[in-house]
Amino acid sequence: MHSVPAEFSELPPYGPFYQLVGPMYGCHRDGVPIVAMRMEHRHRNRANMMHGGMVAMLVDTALVWAARETKADQGALLTTNLAIDFIGQIREGDWVEARVEFVRTGRKINFVQCLLYVDDKVVARGNTQLLVIPETKN
Repeated sequence: MHSVPAEFSELPPYGPFYQLVGPMYGCHRDGVPIVAMRMEHRHRNRANMMHGGMVAMLVDTALVWAARETKADQGALLTTNLAIDFIGQIREGDWVEARVEFVRTGRKINFVQCLLYVDDKVVARGNTQLLVIPETKN
């Protein structure tokens, strides 16, 4: 069984679907938020690579988690756009890291992007638009 690098902590579950496909892990390295996971047999497609839906789940989780971690006082965040470019292969046993960058954060919309790495090779690129939903006070 593969280990998880010591700098990473397990993320809390983000709902029932996450519980089916997780766990995922998060950390900050040199100020960069990172969400990572180990690609398992259950995450693969027929070509024995990570299924595109699983890549989307990792990208979306990473981008929302990073935005929440950085702008915790903003309120809820809703993904209103998500785009992914599949660049390389992710195979069973690979440790996949989504390294996040904030393009622009505003009061109503955040634009966030990430690159997915296996070792030091880029395997996917993702970007999102997150709608900020201010929390109402009762």
